Amino acid sequence: MFELLTIKPTKPKSLNYIVIVEKADNNYSAYVPDLLGCTTTGESISEVQQNIQEAIRGHLEIMHEYGEPIPEPTALHELSSPASIILEITIPEFR
Repeated sequence: MFELLTIKPTKPKSLNYIVIVEKADNNYSAYVPDLLGCTTTGESISEVQQNIQEAIRGHLEIMHEYGEPIPEPTALHELSSPASIILEITIPEFR
């Protein structure tokens, strides 16, 4: 008699990256201190949030493709930034 075993994949860990948002004259800019070069702009905070999520995903995909290690996110209390707006963006971990 055969017994059917179902193996459920483990849920991937999420990465919570801190995003620094700065107000410019006519828009907002954002960057991720843990991901060098990962930046974006937008006309509103919500647009910046959407754009930076896409930028982080793209940045991590490229790092993964090139075999570079994915940096662990820095905790908020470890940052020293004069920014008045700080977002935390959750991205599924790459495997």
